[in-house]
Amino acid sequence: MVSIVFKAGAGDADDWQRQLSQRIPDLDWRVWPDVGDPATVHFILAFKVERGFFAQFPNLKGILAAGAGVDGLFADPDLPRGLPIARIVDPHMTQQMVQWAAYGVLHFFRRFDEYRALQAKAEWQELGSPTRHPNRVGVLGFGEIGGAIGRGLLGLGFFVQGWTMTPRDLGPIDNLAGLDHLDAFLASSPFLICSLPLTPATRGLLNRERLSKLPKGAVVLNLARGGHVVTDDLLALLEEGHLAGAVLDVTDPEPLPPQHRLWRHPNVIITPHESGLTTPETAADQIAANVKRILAGEPVQNPVDITRGY
Repeated sequence: MVSIVFKAGAGDADDWQRQLSQRIPDLDWRVWPDVGDPATVHFILAFKVERGFFAQFPNLKGILAAGAGVDGLFADPDLPRGLPIARIVDPHMTQQMVQWAAYGVLHFFRRFDEYRALQAKAEWQELGSPTRHPNRVGVLGFGEIGGAIGRGLLGLGFFVQGWTMTPRDLGPIDNLAGLDHLDAFLASSPFLICSLPLTPATRGLLNRERLSKLPKGAVVLNLARGGHVVTDDLLALLEEGHLAGAVLDVTDPEPLPPQHRLWRHPNVIITPHESGLTTPETAADQIAANVKRILAGEPVQNPVDITRGY
């Protein structure tokens, strides 16, 4: 038997069980907190855990993230060293995130926010060609998801540049790399899309100082993690008029409390961390494949580097 403990946070437990049972015939499926004997647990499938979570399972063979981001696993500082850890890279999820980013950019670029306001007044008014914002997009973080977003917007006619920690060949997309070039990247990004992994180095990266480097009238889109953006600084720059808008799939705090000012800001669009949902039907193949790889002593697909935090 292969025992997997599922900890809620990404997808429905019953759906995961149906999909994985078809791929792992000898599956022993357990849903937290009903884990049975912790010593007989082989794998954890989770999106987010708490401090001390992993210490109760002495015989783990591997850890499987239930999404693309793994910061929720690192919430336990005692994440076991030496165990294989894999994340999900699902084309279906990535496609959803490309669509989300394209909508956010087009909402402001094509002035749909202004047309919506005119509709509310039943006012027929042509605003002309979309010249309020330059057609330039900066994608902060150019991994699997950021790269797909950048290429998708390139296909829509936008000039796209990508920022990475270290230099990379991004094909037809300009690359600015390293903290030394971050200010220049921000200054030339009327639309800024954050798709970075959340690590100690990137937490709070988009504070007032850095957001102020964006061109006046810029729009910030965040579909990575709320911790990348200092919320009060974002709100201040929106209210001062330096930023024209924000499209947020993630917030800090999250979930966003009902009384929070972000909900009521006229130039902010909020979605509840659903830009790219983990779908068991499309993601179960790689979960099952990684279980088999780990049991066979083979390297996992889409591994997580515990030293980098992603």
